[in-house]
Amino acid sequence: MSGVRERIRQHLQVLAEEVGARPPGSPANRQATAYVEQVLTNAGYPPLAAPFTTRWWEPGDGHLEVGGVPVGVMPNPYSPAGDVRGRAVPVAGIDQLEALPTAAGEVLVLTDELASGQLLPAAFPFLDLPEHRRIRAALHRLAPTAVVAVSDHWEPILEDPDLPFPSTTIPTELGCDLQPGDDLHLVVSGAVHPGDGVNLSARIGDSDRRLVLCAHLDSKATTPGAFDNAASVAILLALTELGHLDGLPVEVVLFNGEDHIDACGEVAWLAATDLGRVVGACNLDGVGLIGRRTSLTSLACPEPVASQLGDWVTCHDRWVPAEPWVESDHAIFALRGIPAVAITTEDVHALLGGLAHTADDTLEVLDLDLLAGIAADLPSLVTLLATALTTPAPHDQGG
Repeated sequence: MSGVRERIRQHLQVLAEEVGARPPGSPANRQATAYVEQVLTNAGYPPLAAPFTTRWWEPGDGHLEVGGVPVGVMPNPYSPAGDVRGRAVPVAGIDQLEALPTAAGEVLVLTDELASGQLLPAAFPFLDLPEHRRIRAALHRLAPTAVVAVSDHWEPILEDPDLPFPSTTIPTELGCDLQPGDDLHLVVSGAVHPGDGVNLSARIGDSDRRLVLCAHLDSKATTPGAFDNAASVAILLALTELGHLDGLPVEVVLFNGEDHIDACGEVAWLAATDLGRVVGACNLDGVGLIGRRTSLTSLACPEPVASQLGDWVTCHDRWVPAEPWVESDHAIFALRGIPAVAITTEDVHALLGGLAHTADDTLEVLDLDLLAGIAADLPSLVTLLATALTTPAPHDQGG
C-alpha cells in the first residue's frame, strides 16, 4: 500500500500543483495530458489519443458599481471582457423576460426563477432543456449591455461562450438592494481562446469486450482541481503502472472535458469508440476528501450485478451506498443503457459549493491514506464488474 500511496502523492503533486488549473484546450491541459501519456507509456500501455478542438477561458476579475459604489465581482466563465454602463432591469421569470421588447443599453438583473441554477450552454452536447433554450433565445434577442445574475447557487449562472455580453453572478446579499432604474457600471476582464487537446485511453487486457475504468483529467480554469479530479486520475495511474489491473478486460480512459462547456474529450472518445464492445463503466470523480467515506452507486445495471455491488459495499467499511446521480462521465454510458458505476465522496453534493471549482480545491483537502485505501479496494471491484458484465448470460451460450 505504501508504494501506491507514494505514486498517488507524486501524481497529485504534478497535476494539482505543478500544472494546476487545466481546462481543455489550454497549454496547462496539454502539459497534463503529456504527463499522463508518459506515465501510461512507461507502464507498458501507450494510450490512444482522440484529438479535439475547443474554446478555453482565461479568467479575469472585475467590479460592479451601483450608484458609484464599487463591489468586487468575478466575471462569469466565458464572459466577454467589457466596461459597460446601463440602468438595471430586474427580471424574475421566463415569461417576464420574453415579454421585454428590448434591453439595448440596459443591464438585465436576473433573479428568482432565472437565477436558480446554471443555464445550460448551447454548446453542451448531451442535454438541453426547453426552458433553457427559451432563456438563451430571449437573451440573444434582447441584446443587453450586460447581465448580472443574483443567486446563491454554487455555480455561476451563465457559462456560455456564445452569449455576447459581459456578465457576472453576485450573491443575494449584494443583489437584494438593486432597484429598477439603478445606474450600474460593470467592468470585467478575461479572454476566450481557441485550443486543442487529446482524450487518452489505454487498453489493459486482451479481451475486445471490456469495462471502461475512467476519470476526468481536466479542471475548471478557476481551480487546481485536486479533489475534482486529480485524485481520481492519480489512483488510476498508480494502479496501472504498478500492475494491479494487469490481465483484466479494462480500458483506462482519462476523459478531458467533464468540467467543460462542450464535453470535448467525451465527444471525441465516443466518436472513436465502438460502444457495442463496452460492457460497462466505472467512473471515479471527486474522491479522497478528508473525514469522508467513499460512496458507490450504480445506474442501468442488471439486478444481479446491482445486488453484487451492494454486497461488495457492505463488506468494505470505508464505503457507503449512494443514490444514483448523473453529473459526471458515467452518465454518457448509463443514458445509452450501458451499466455504469459512479464512485465519489460521501454526501458530495452537499460539499460542492465551497470546494469544487474553487481555488480552495488543493492537496490540503485530500487524505492520502484514504486515496491509497480506495486504490487497494478498486481492483476487487473492477474484477467483480468485469466478471459479471463480460460473462455471457446462459441464453447466449448456445445449446
